[in-house]
Amino acid sequence: MRLLPNLFLWFLLFGTLMFVGCTSVEPTKDASQDATYHKLMGASALNENNPADALREYLQAEQFDDRDPEIQAGLAEAYMRKKAFVEAERHYQRALDLSNYEPKYFNNLGALYLTMERYDDAIAAFRSAAENLLFDRPEVSWTGVGVANYQKGDYPAAERAYQKAKEINPLYFQVPYRLGELYFAQGRPVEAAENFNKAVELFPNFAEGYYWLGLTYMKIEETGKARSAFQDVVRLDPRSEEARLAKKYLDILD
Repeated sequence: MRLLPNLFLWFLLFGTLMFVGCTSVEPTKDASQDATYHKLMGASALNENNPADALREYLQAEQFDDRDPEIQAGLAEAYMRKKAFVEAERHYQRALDLSNYEPKYFNNLGALYLTMERYDDAIAAFRSAAENLLFDRPEVSWTGVGVANYQKGDYPAAERAYQKAKEINPLYFQVPYRLGELYFAQGRPVEAAENFNKAVELFPNFAEGYYWLGLTYMKIEETGKARSAFQDVVRLDPRSEEARLAKKYLDILD
């Protein structure tokens, strides 16, 4: 079973009249303040997982300042969550143009392409971020390169990218999680269990990590450890799909 990354959508991010047919101008002081207000409200709505309100706020912010790359990226994220992928791509490209190709926007564009299953485009965008010396989270982008290659079925390339991410930041929990996923798919359950264990050690509230740890322990017939891992899933995220499945596995183990 292959997993598309949740936490990249993770880490990544973050009745309106539109001005039509006008040229871009520098915002006045009052317009800049209004833009900042709506931008902050949009970010708050995204944090509350309310993309419709976020979209309304960012559209209003854009009316006051259409040259702020953060507003464009916020619009892109809101459209992405609404599954309006063409609009999301357009606004991420606009954010890149306005920011002089800020690497964090390449990273976010890579996450969008992953969601769209455009894996080669995702790899190119993530690499643009990862190889930029000004980017402060290259391990995130190298992990994105790995996930895209994993989804393509190119396991050696995926492992190379994960190892690069690990060299940069051995404490980034997504790296052992993704290595565990890779080794599980390759029929290497002992190595998978080692990496899933490392992931939950680095991020103790990671329910998904415990779920896959439980599956791996079942595969190597460590039933006591599998039961404990599934119980952690239910404890940490009782309403999730992983918890629902974990309960079924607990019934089987009992």
